[in-house]
Amino acid sequence: MSRHPLLGASAFLIALTIILTWPQVLYVGSRVAAHDDPLLSIWRLSWIAHVLPGNPKQLVDGNIFSPHVRTLAYSDTTLLEALIAAPWLWLRTNPILVYNLLLLGGIVLSGVCMFVLVRHLTGDLDAALVAAVVFTLLPYRILHFMHLELQWTMWMPLTLWAVHRAFETGSIRYGIAIGALLCLQAISSLYYGASWPSSPPC
Repeated sequence: MSRHPLLGASAFLIALTIILTWPQVLYVGSRVAAHDDPLLSIWRLSWIAHVLPGNPKQLVDGNIFSPHVRTLAYSDTTLLEALIAAPWLWLRTNPILVYNLLLLGGIVLSGVCMFVLVRHLTGDLDAALVAAVVFTLLPYRILHFMHLELQWTMWMPLTLWAVHRAFETGSIRYGIAIGALLCLQAISSLYYGASWPSSPPC
């Protein structure tokens, strides 16, 4: 990991995520957690992919609970995840596979971004890796394994990294980055967007 620490940490965190969520990786295209929420998430991703090309103004008017309108807003829209998923769903990719890759990818990227933050703060690769492992293996993740949006915590450590860089450099670009990262967190998970940084998940 000494030559390419971020790549090495990423590979290690992928392995840990596979172990943490085992045997999900064996059924990545065919199974989800035994809970209603993964099916809700697959519907949200699919609805947004369906409505964006021809009728984006009807984005929040989900095709549920007719004749009610704005039904997508009854829950977290997982907008960023849906925007990432949309091109794959347009290509008729298996929606269960797309969902599972977003779910597992959210866990891995959260750990990777914590690695970036702690490496910057301490300059110590070992400390950064320990922090990344802890952030990846939080019991909270298993408790909420069925909630796609609650696994997308990567923007929190990146926001804190940008805050530190803004104070260190005085550069306006890091101030802009803080705002952008906070927006990304909000459209990844409205729960975190509304509550963080007052009550982060860890």
